[in-house]
Amino acid sequence: MQLILDSKTWAEQMVKRLTLEEKISLLSGADVWRTTPIPRVGIPALKTTDGPVGVRGSTVTDGTTAALTPSAVSLAATFDTDIVEGIGHLLATEVEDKKADVLLAPTVCLHRSPLGGRNFESFSGDDPFLGGKLAAAYIRAIQSHGIATSIKHFVANDQETRRFILNQHIPERALREMHLVPFQIAIREANPWTLMTSYSKINGTYASNNKRLLQGILRDEWGYDGLVISDWFGTNSIVPSLEAGMDLEMPGPARKRGQKLLDAVRLGHLKERTIEKSAKRVLELVFKTGKHLCPDWIEGSEEAIDRVTHRNFLRMAAADGIVLLKNTDNLLPLRLEPGLQVAFIGPNSRASVAAGGGSANLNPHYRTTPYDSFVENASLLAPGLVTVKHAPGCLSNKWVPLVPETCVSPVNGQHGLFMELFGNTTLSGVAAASSHRKTSMLTCYDNIPKSFTPGKRYSYRATGLITPNTTGNHTFSLGSCGPSRMLVDGVEIISLWGRTKDSERSELFMAYASPEQRFSMYMEAGKTYTLVVEGISREMDPIPVEYFAELYREEVMDGARVGFMEEVQTDLMDEAVQLARESDVVVMVVGKNVEWESEAYDMKSMDLPGEQNKLISEILKTNPNTIIVNQSGSPITMPWIDEASTVLQAWYQGQELGNALFDVLTGLTNPNGKLPVTFPKRLEDTPTYHNFPGENDQVFYGEGIWLGYRHYDKAHIEPLFPFGFGLSYTTFEYNNVRVSSPIFSPHRDVTVSVDVTNTGYRSGKEAVQFYVSQISKPGLPRPVRELKGFAKVALEPGETKTVQYKLDKYALGYFNEKVKKWVVDENAEFEVFAAANSRDLRGSAIFSIMSGMQWIK
Repeated sequence: MQLILDSKTWAEQMVKRLTLEEKISLLSGADVWRTTPIPRVGIPALKTTDGPVGVRGSTVTDGTTAALTPSAVSLAATFDTDIVEGIGHLLATEVEDKKADVLLAPTVCLHRSPLGGRNFESFSGDDPFLGGKLAAAYIRAIQSHGIATSIKHFVANDQETRRFILNQHIPERALREMHLVPFQIAIREANPWTLMTSYSKINGTYASNNKRLLQGILRDEWGYDGLVISDWFGTNSIVPSLEAGMDLEMPGPARKRGQKLLDAVRLGHLKERTIEKSAKRVLELVFKTGKHLCPDWIEGSEEAIDRVTHRNFLRMAAADGIVLLKNTDNLLPLRLEPGLQVAFIGPNSRASVAAGGGSANLNPHYRTTPYDSFVENASLLAPGLVTVKHAPGCLSNKWVPLVPETCVSPVNGQHGLFMELFGNTTLSGVAAASSHRKTSMLTCYDNIPKSFTPGKRYSYRATGLITPNTTGNHTFSLGSCGPSRMLVDGVEIISLWGRTKDSERSELFMAYASPEQRFSMYMEAGKTYTLVVEGISREMDPIPVEYFAELYREEVMDGARVGFMEEVQTDLMDEAVQLARESDVVVMVVGKNVEWESEAYDMKSMDLPGEQNKLISEILKTNPNTIIVNQSGSPITMPWIDEASTVLQAWYQGQELGNALFDVLTGLTNPNGKLPVTFPKRLEDTPTYHNFPGENDQVFYGEGIWLGYRHYDKAHIEPLFPFGFGLSYTTFEYNNVRVSSPIFSPHRDVTVSVDVTNTGYRSGKEAVQFYVSQISKPGLPRPVRELKGFAKVALEPGETKTVQYKLDKYALGYFNEKVKKWVVDENAEFEVFAAANSRDLRGSAIFSIMSGMQWIK
């Protein structure tokens, strides 16, 4: 018996046993989350799962519970590869719980604009080096368990506006030095087993069809030999995508492939060896995940295992990502003294704002809130000593909230709605399936009956019993992908029944649904009303059989969003001001949420939604002992910053957000996060202000390489808070910056070292940053300085440690379009800075290189 030693040998042997039809079947998914098995020869399916903040499993809405991690931007703020690696090990365990093989993460695209809807998902922030290094740590950890990762989205998926048809014009140098670098570092250092393409066009060609990117750069230049997957429904052609090197169309069943590819081969439009090349890559992934040892694999039930070790690690990881922006009056850390009254004020203060929206969303094992966690933890640390009160102060929701606990299913009496699905468009006959929906986000996607024919329309009905707590003019809302209507006690109050595929779309349901429609009606407290929503799935155009044409992305996401809110009958801001007046300390938790920051749309403004800025100003005037805590995945404007003494940036922290915030507020954790993205004073100062989100489905990357802190340094613009900024409850002193050699050569890297001392009275961690600047005249204009190293160091009071980082050729080069290579100038001289942030340079050393260098990989 021949021993199979590697994935390529096994794949080569297996593909020889397959018919042409079977080879083609491997190039498309079987369903939303799984690849196609071939039982005849013992090839099992692979199961994929989102995503960026945890392992959701196979159901988008109300699925099996999972650990909800801090968002990638929060993990990036740790500047700590050990923490990111720990998150990777945690997620690998969760992937195993969900019986999956491929985790669709990490995201590494740059935060090109503070308005980007998916910024919170990405490790990169301002800087491609930071994102690439953190992604590599994440990938190595996960894949050490035999679980595949899928680095995404290749390339420059940095805006959501018109993302399916947008043409991104990116200069070559900007593409090479900025947008490709996170992928290049991660591939070079960790070799992710799969890579996911982006939706948009890059310099005129869809990413999934882009042979220059997928074959020329990714495979030929970088030597990548993993599997390339489309983003979901992001296969934009029949033949060109496969010839470009995009191996696997997801999700299934086949839309652009399958029979269409078979016909293309028979008509001579495509060679069978092209089919085989991609089929072998799918088979290689089967081998890498160990599934080749399970030819008769049957998927087990997903498990929800809430581990104490995971809870503890997530709490620590979340706390280490919180950034202390201001503490001029030393209000922090709070001392839980007898008689202290703390007011939690703000729309996010008693809400679980744990993540942004879109494919990053999941059903967490549990949720925490800032207020509730503070009450619980304070009662343990200082029982009976501290009084904690709450007032929202204002509302910040974009849409009417989903139905509250006062809405229950008529079938089981549990919170939510009873939903029925019918295999026709008339809601007639016996329902093909029915289920309890825990929320009123009535998603029809991966949870529709398998008996439904893809593309064939169906109908649904959701029913709930709603009993308001108060009497007043209460508001219902409805938004849907296809036709729908809402009835209360049999009376139609909202109708979208005339909706067609050409009707107006909004941001709801990944930008496929109607604008939200609202209706207010008088309702009595304690009286039960019957709420019914009926709808029909939206109509879709058939996919044309044009073998070489660029084809538009289609989507099967469907359903309706149902909202209900009782009338607010008090002045929320006045209540909050009064509470602030009578309290010793105010913790104001403000920010954005899943409605404002999400996949499918970008933000319109950096400002806090609603009346939050006004609320902050009023509270600061009333009680100067106010701590501002902002929850967002992107920078916000802070018109009140001069009046505020204390500000924390808390990002989206996952299921442990409340406990992590308590730890930082009370000093159990000394804040050590650093900003992975520059906070500008205003949107007009940003590098992409004139070029985001573009016009007429075209966006020009006019900023070139001058993105993030590179732009602010070159333009001499003072940011609100610079890249890498973050304070501590202690202080750190940097001394004796030095390099291991004054000469860098191709055979001898240079190591930079700095002695860091904790000069304060608390133990703490410091993220030391190393920036490199070419001080001799470069062949092309270069940034003032660039991040090329970072390291986290923990220090006790008075303790000194030496922090080191090795600088290789990648720390010195720039891309020269003329020679089409990375270059280091001959006789170049460099200065390396040890820094607390991009503007706080604590010392430097100089070294040089005698002979020039060039490379492509």
